[in-house]
Amino acid sequence: MNNLDLEQKNNRILYRELFLKANEDFKKQIIGLKTHKYCKNCGTCCKLRYTNLSPSEIYKLSQKEDKISSEYLRLFLPYGAEENFDYESNSFIDQNINNNLALKTNTNYASLIISKNTEPVYFYYCKNHEESSNCSVKKEESTLCSSFPDSVTTILPSKCGFRDWQKAALQKIQEEMSRDILIKIREIKEFRYSFDCKKTGTCCRLASSEFSYEELKEKAKNGDNFATQFISVFIPYDNIEDVKKIFPEYIDLVFLQLDEGEKAYFYHCPHVTDNNLCSRYEFRPQICRDFPDNPLSILPPVCGFKEWKDDVLVASMILHALIEILEFNIKKIEYALE
Repeated sequence: MNNLDLEQKNNRILYRELFLKANEDFKKQIIGLKTHKYCKNCGTCCKLRYTNLSPSEIYKLSQKEDKISSEYLRLFLPYGAEENFDYESNSFIDQNINNNLALKTNTNYASLIISKNTEPVYFYYCKNHEESSNCSVKKEESTLCSSFPDSVTTILPSKCGFRDWQKAALQKIQEEMSRDILIKIREIKEFRYSFDCKKTGTCCRLASSEFSYEELKEKAKNGDNFATQFISVFIPYDNIEDVKKIFPEYIDLVFLQLDEGEKAYFYHCPHVTDNNLCSRYEFRPQICRDFPDNPLSILPPVCGFKEWKDDVLVASMILHALIEILEFNIKKIEYALE
C-alpha cells in the first residue's frame, strides 16, 4: 500500500468516526429542544405505536438486552394478538391482520403511517392504557413512554403537540445550524489564501470529472457556469494510458473512490507551459483561481495547498458530515410534517 492509498484509507476511517460523533451531537441538540409541555395527553401514542420490527424481531432484540425492546415486551401488545399471546413462545403476527386492526382503531393516523413507510410496519398498543387516556404506569418508569417520540422524524398524528417540536427543530436546522456551517466553510476557504501554489502543474495536467466532455458541453449549453468555465480551458485525454503516465497513483485513487457504475474522465489544460506556468494566467477562469476549493479532494504531496488540506481536514470532514446529517433530517422532518 503506497502513501496515498494509506492516507485515503485512514481518512475514510476518520470520517466514519467523525460522522458518528457529529450525529450524536446533533441528536443531543435536537432532543434539547423537546419538553413535555408539547404533550397534549391525547393517548394516541399509547393506543397506536408503530415500528418496522415484528414481534419476533422485538423479542430477539430483547434477548440481547436491548432496553427499548424489553419495554415493548413489558408494556405493549401487537394488534392481532390472541389472548394467550406470548412474545417468547408465540410471537408470530400476521402483518395484514395487524395493519387492518390498527386502521380500525385510528384510520387517518394508521393509513398515514402505512403510506409513508416503504418497509413493512407493525402496530402495537399499551396494555395498561385506559379509555380515559390515563395511564396506570408512570411515564418515568418506562423509557419507551417517557422519551416518546425519541426521534424528530417520527410520523405523528396531526393533533399531536410534538409536531411543534418538529417544527422548532426544523427551524433550528434551517436557520441556526445551516448558518453556522456556512460561516465555518467560509473561514476554511479564506484560510486557503495563507498558502501558495508551488507550480507543480499537476492540477493543470490532471483535472477529473464525473462527466464526459460531451456531457459537459451539454451542461454548458444549458447554462451551467462551472461546465462553461471547465470546457473553456480543459480538453479530454485521448486514452487512460496517457493519463497514467503523469501520476499513476493519483489515477488509481480516483477510481478507488468511485461507487459501482460511476465513471471518471480526465482532462488537461493546453495552456500550461513546460515549466508549469500558465500561458494565459491573467485570463484564467475562476475555477482555476479558486483551485483547490475543497480540502476533501485528493491533493498530491507536492501540492502547495496540501498543508492547508491537512490543517483543515478534520474540520472539513465534520462540516461535510453535518451537511449530510442536516440534509437528511430536513427531508425526513418535512416528510413527517406533510
